[in-house]
Amino acid sequence: MKKIILLSAIGSFLGLLNSCSTDFDIVAPYKEVIVVNGLINPLDSVHYVHVGKIFLGEGDVYTMAQQADSVNYADILDVKMERLVSKNVVETFILDRTTEIAKDSGVFAYPFQVMYKTIHPILMDGSEYRLVVTNRETGVTATSTTKILKDLTVTSPSPLLNDTVDWATAPDNPYFVNYTPSNPATSVFLHDMIIRLHYREIDPSGVSNDNSFDWHFNAQSPGTNPIKFRLYKNDFFKACGDNIPVRPGYTIRLDTLENGRFPIEIICIEAPEDLVTYYQLQNSQPGIVLDKPNFSTVENGLGLFSNRLMHSEFLFPDQETQAAFDTSIYTRDLNFEF
Repeated sequence: MKKIILLSAIGSFLGLLNSCSTDFDIVAPYKEVIVVNGLINPLDSVHYVHVGKIFLGEGDVYTMAQQADSVNYADILDVKMERLVSKNVVETFILDRTTEIAKDSGVFAYPFQVMYKTIHPILMDGSEYRLVVTNRETGVTATSTTKILKDLTVTSPSPLLNDTVDWATAPDNPYFVNYTPSNPATSVFLHDMIIRLHYREIDPSGVSNDNSFDWHFNAQSPGTNPIKFRLYKNDFFKACGDNIPVRPGYTIRLDTLENGRFPIEIICIEAPEDLVTYYQLQNSQPGIVLDKPNFSTVENGLGLFSNRLMHSEFLFPDQETQAAFDTSIYTRDLNFEF
């Protein structure tokens, strides 16, 4: 998200300057702009927020972007969250600076990046949380507030009998995942679901690596209750075949995951209006106006600070489904073992 916001802002800025007189000095006096990117899932045990900055200088913008100090602040920020009830601050906690998450390669400097981290619980009681970022040297402060979504209840499959799932019997029949939102209909603007398969891949020498892939479903707009997603059992095996490469001599196991995790993770997702609006704008196709419109929830800054609910249920394939891995045309060459 940071790259999209920064490039859009820089593009808009340069486009404005290019329309001005050629006698104009395009390198205007620097103005500090704090850039915030954070999505809080209240069900997570650790929460991260990225805080960076807009940069300006003479020379090639892509070369400057590769300098870590162009986009990352030194240790001069105070970052905190405030919990608000009826607009009143009832709790405050500090986010700690960390560089423990490396950034992937790209336009901006990597792998070094600065994040801010907290293990403080985020309550799902209707509270709002306000992020406050202050530069101790300049006094510049940026803030953003989001109202935390409440948890949901999976109603089908229900009960989750023995935490197992049968995706082998009548494979051409539909299978339904239903859940009931706890949030008011006016606060949720998108419902979504992902099925994530966790698996362990073991090479011929016995070295193993944990992997996963996501099977995405079509998002739904709010308006129905409960929320219903339909899948066809045979499509699960096709998704496995499409996402797991055939490697001669390798075996795939679902029953030896670390910490005893079950391999089939059903992730039910809900998102508020600001996150949906941001996603729609960033994925829109540019028309006559080439720059995409900027969307920001940050006061005196840029970026997105919001939340979304990601509720997970974990299941294990029953014996019939385990056997089907060896017979399905999509997975029989992947060498599944249990």
